[in-house]
Amino acid sequence: MSALTSSVGSEVILKKVYRAFFSPAKYEVKSTEQAVLDRGKNSRIPFADGELAMTAWGEEGPAVLLMHGWGGSRAQMTGFVEPLLNAGYRVVAYDQPAHGKSDGKITNVLEIAPTMNLVMKQAGKFDAVIAHSFGTLITSHALVNLNFPTPSKLVYFGSFNRLMDALPRFQVQAQLPDEIIAGLRGMVYEKFGKEVLDAVVNETLVTKINIPALMFHDKSDNVTPVEDSRAMANAWPEAQYEETTGLNHRGALQSREIHEKVIRFLQA
Repeated sequence: MSALTSSVGSEVILKKVYRAFFSPAKYEVKSTEQAVLDRGKNSRIPFADGELAMTAWGEEGPAVLLMHGWGGSRAQMTGFVEPLLNAGYRVVAYDQPAHGKSDGKITNVLEIAPTMNLVMKQAGKFDAVIAHSFGTLITSHALVNLNFPTPSKLVYFGSFNRLMDALPRFQVQAQLPDEIIAGLRGMVYEKFGKEVLDAVVNETLVTKINIPALMFHDKSDNVTPVEDSRAMANAWPEAQYEETTGLNHRGALQSREIHEKVIRFLQA
């Protein structure tokens, strides 16, 4: 095989890996979650690459925005809807670009974060944001760098700390060799800028977010390591931090006990 043929072949492989890296998995919506979505007011909001799917519940009271994580959807956050409504809040959730029922095939944090402002313009200012996993990093980035209006309180679950840690985690998941990941890293840095991406770090961003926060992370989380939230909690004086056991990455989103703790925190 000639060097040219080898080079072209490697470029084709890298482009496929690049698309795979930026293509979130599709969340499988449960029937109970769909029932909650059906009870809300569903709408679509224009954004750069099409439309975003949004659902709102309630007519009065302070509004809470629910932010799902990478490969999730607004459906996975619906466990919070009834507890929040019963506590007097309005609730808003949306599918981020290339997630759920929103348009798009590939996406990234720099594209997703600005959509928070689009949702806010449609639904009004949010009194609180409840975010999960990668959604916490998106939220922190939007608050610090994109002038997203600061809520009164934040609640973070299974937080993702350093954006570029997504590469080695993707490598393990996809079982890719080091040379492919090195090439992917180079492509990503060339497109978005090394300084820009290396600065998207939650433990750094949260030091600039001076509002009360409540953080949860499960010790057995097999998607986002608990060390991510520990690093953030150590850097964030305003945060209350609790580690759970046996809930893994998404279990806290459906836990009645956790819901009650969140409501108490929001109302304190």
